[in-house]
Amino acid sequence: MDKKTLVKEHAVHHRYFSLEEVVKIAGITRPLAKKYLHELKEAGVVFSAGRGIYSNIAKTFPLTEEKSRVAEIRQMLTREYPELDFIIWNTLTFQPYYHHQQTHNITFVEVEFDAIHTVFDRISRDYRFVLIEKTSRVAPKGFDITRDPIVVRLLNKESPRERHAAALEKMLVDLFVIKDRYATMANADYWELLESVDDFYRVNVSDFVRYAKARRYFRDIYSQLVEKEGLDRVTFATYLKYVDKVTSKRDGHGKADH
Repeated sequence: MDKKTLVKEHAVHHRYFSLEEVVKIAGITRPLAKKYLHELKEAGVVFSAGRGIYSNIAKTFPLTEEKSRVAEIRQMLTREYPELDFIIWNTLTFQPYYHHQQTHNITFVEVEFDAIHTVFDRISRDYRFVLIEKTSRVAPKGFDITRDPIVVRLLNKESPRERHAAALEKMLVDLFVIKDRYATMANADYWELLESVDDFYRVNVSDFVRYAKARRYFRDIYSQLVEKEGLDRVTFATYLKYVDKVTSKRDGHGKADH
């Protein structure tokens, strides 16, 4: 089997793999490995999964929510505050992938510091149970998940996103954070959800690592994957430590958790 075919075979049979793997298994140089992978990307066989990471998974997580409270608030904020930088998402985004029915949900509206109270006041005119998240690791006073609250919080500039929508990688990290802060789900349920999503969609491993570090939760997430879940249960997780090493110099120190 020629080297190019060997690279393609490896890509087809591995949901996630690294450039270094390709160099090693094919016995070729990094420039040649990059060339072959670029050709496979052009052919729709291989897709980028972050810095130095590739995947054969074509599907990306759908981010549109056109008939929800998220869509209504997004449209209102865009119309009335056209210069506002914000992200909005809801925990019900993952409803189809939970192993049990989610009875209640939280909508998160993330904005820059100067806009927090303005946005809080505006949303409160149309919706009940709107809260401002504090910088502590506990829920705001008066928080009650049974009321399906809206939480206005500080926007983290490191958030993976598509315009005003939170990317999959951001939501997966944030769900890990809020499961304890807001008691949204049991720890085991989180890992079941992560495994379910991993079965269907491609994760950008670099974005996942970078944002987890920005939130200062990367070590917690990785250690639990290793110690409690096993890396083999979540395919992209095999490369978390690798990506952490190659991005650490560029990323610098993580920001404070908000």
